[in-house]
Amino acid sequence: MIKTHARIYVLTLIVTLLSSVAQAGERIDEIYASWGTGPQHKRHQHNSQVALDYNFYRFNRSTRQTFSLGMGYTRLWTNAATDTSIKAFSFYPQLTLWPVRESLRGSYFFVRALGPTYISDNRLGARQQAEHFAFQAQVGVGYRKELETEKALMLQVSFKHFSNANLFSDNDGIDIPFVLTFGYSY
Repeated sequence: MIKTHARIYVLTLIVTLLSSVAQAGERIDEIYASWGTGPQHKRHQHNSQVALDYNFYRFNRSTRQTFSLGMGYTRLWTNAATDTSIKAFSFYPQLTLWPVRESLRGSYFFVRALGPTYISDNRLGARQQAEHFAFQAQVGVGYRKELETEKALMLQVSFKHFSNANLFSDNDGIDIPFVLTFGYSY
């Protein structure tokens, strides 16, 4: 019963997001490659990741707020003795906030939250998820350097987290405390 409700919730979220921005946004092409590492909170476990993300849609709500949609692949691994790696496939919304001050132009803050994610295994080291379904969350800061019309380079530092948001009984979140990302917009 909980599985059915979770699937309905995720599908409703995706349809709502797509339909609410479909009329006023624009197609974009942004690709990101990242590497991350760090200790898992409250465990003797060190997690690492490499990821590729692709943002394909953007809606400029104002000069200070941008909403975008993307999808990504993340390979996670750990130094634990067993269950040492998993793969995650995500679809995510992203909110990007741009500063008002001209002296900070190019810098930004971003949040990816409630990104429905399929994980290839339920365990990463000592971390246990009840199902193959989780959410991706990521928060960080970045800098965007415009190169020419419609082209730019991005550099980001962030924190990434995967969990099922307590939709299922086992919900040991998987954390990557430090993620370094390089991006290209074309």
